[in-house]
Amino acid sequence: MNKGVLVGLIVLVLVAVGVGGWFYYSSKSIGAGSAVPGDVSEKAPAVPTVTPEDKFLGNADAPVTIVEYFSLGCPHCKNFHENILPKLKADYIDTGKVRLVFRDFPLDGVSYGAALLTRCVNDLAYFPMVDTLFQEQDKWHVQGGIEQIRTIAKSAGIDDSTFQACLDDPARKEKIKATQDDAVNTLKVDSTPTFFIDDRVLKGVGDYAPFKAAIENALAAKQ
Repeated sequence: MNKGVLVGLIVLVLVAVGVGGWFYYSSKSIGAGSAVPGDVSEKAPAVPTVTPEDKFLGNADAPVTIVEYFSLGCPHCKNFHENILPKLKADYIDTGKVRLVFRDFPLDGVSYGAALLTRCVNDLAYFPMVDTLFQEQDKWHVQGGIEQIRTIAKSAGIDDSTFQACLDDPARKEKIKATQDDAVNTLKVDSTPTFFIDDRVLKGVGDYAPFKAAIENALAAKQ
């Protein structure tokens, strides 16, 4: 594990300890037209509404908003966060053009537990924890992987009782499930990662070019 990330987490973690969501996900097994050339996005069935509780990178008033639905156990999500996001951040997020909103869409019980852990740390520790879980995905995204997640939590200064309280907190469980239910019912999300770029939706993306094309198209529409 990246020691620098862990040191940051140990310093920054502030656990806020507090239906049925965990049992719902626990039953699921692992494995479970544009003006810009290259834009393969489609018209979205609806535009996600950003809320004060959303975690995001970038400026709140950026002209373009991307909402990502992701599962921490998803290999394609890992690819995006490790190989595509750094380019997206350098070109658009850090330059104030794009805000990227993170939303949980866990595909199995272990990923749901990992998502709960990220929601039990404070805002400063949230993104380092997401990074750590993606880095360690091969170790914890297995049957019974909640124990490996517990180890990651311990490395970040979270003891067993606090971690268990995090997993058992009904408010956090219900919030994640409600976000996912809304994504399915309103936005028709059925896979991860799925990206809403303003009023467009992009799915199944393995490289940077489609993001760049869709973002440039969205920026052009603002002019």
